[in-house]
Amino acid sequence: MYPKYLDGDTIIIEQTPDCESGTDAVVYVNGYEATLKTLIKNQDGKITFKPINPNYSPKTYGPEDESIKILGIVKELRRKI
Repeated sequence: MYPKYLDGDTIIIEQTPDCESGTDAVVYVNGYEATLKTLIKNQDGKITFKPINPNYSPKTYGPEDESIKILGIVKELRRKI
């Protein structure tokens, strides 16, 4: 999630099965592929993963798409200087 998170950063995650819209979260897609994105909960019940890096497009998932499971939310960022 460059430029907010850089290669070599350590991200501390609080395990939780849900989060508020606009939160950076680790989410399993299809049970095995984990991703760190800003999670947006849409009014129509769908979830959008919004990357911070402008080179990537947001992806939206609905109930009929691949299964989504929130693993946790970002609580702390550790970066060496």
